[in-house]
Amino acid sequence: MAEGLGALGRRVAQRFIFRGARPKPSDLAQQMGVEIAQEQTPPPAQPRLRSEYRAEPPRIILYCAAIDQLAVAIHANQRFDMMNCDLAEVHIAHEIFHHLEFGQRFGPLTSEEVEAAAHGFTQELLELEFHPTEFSEMVG
Repeated sequence: MAEGLGALGRRVAQRFIFRGARPKPSDLAQQMGVEIAQEQTPPPAQPRLRSEYRAEPPRIILYCAAIDQLAVAIHANQRFDMMNCDLAEVHIAHEIFHHLEFGQRFGPLTSEEVEAAAHGFTQELLELEFHPTEFSEMVG
């Protein structure tokens, strides 16, 4: 089921790819009227949260300390396939899917199913050679 939902995310991402040109997620967010904010630490109840989407007003929040911790883990694990990606842009792409899902409702999906689709969206939009869930596996 998760693979099919990843395909949903990939199909949604393809709507934003024109003649092979892939938009920068932060530019896409700006075009959609989604603010991008940065905060140092995530809420105490969710210490591993790296980003989140809030609908009112449309806003993506990046938690810098958690993203920095991921960058350290990437280097420590010598994940050369991940070192060249812009971690902020990866997280913005993921949250853009949540913005789209909030506005369009792709069906009655559980939170796990929405996450699977968001990962597929991110992977397709940014042409990632790895699956975004590998980030979470790396930092626990």
